[in-house]
Amino acid sequence: MSSIIAYFVVGICGAAFVTIWFRTVYKELAAARNGLAGLEEQMRLHERLSGLTRDGPDANVAAGMLETSRMLYREASKDYNRILRKPMNRLPALLMGFRAAEKLN
Repeated sequence: MSSIIAYFVVGICGAAFVTIWFRTVYKELAAARNGLAGLEEQMRLHERLSGLTRDGPDANVAAGMLETSRMLYREASKDYNRILRKPMNRLPALLMGFRAAEKLN
């Protein structure tokens, strides 16, 4: 009887550990992915603006803003991929469907 209780306690502790582990990884990766999505949207807006002002007087300013936006996106994608490659994050990330961020051209 006491071994059944011990196995029950071990099962609950194991399930709690896995739950906390996966939840922590999800929060970290979801926050990084949401930030990356926001920066990607910002970069697309700057690309459109740069295309609209290509021959105008603000072309240099728009090109500078686009380059800054691309730089921020590249850095955020490096950080996201670094978090994704952490040994403790690999298995939960794979099972929850997180994939590496694409590199810019």
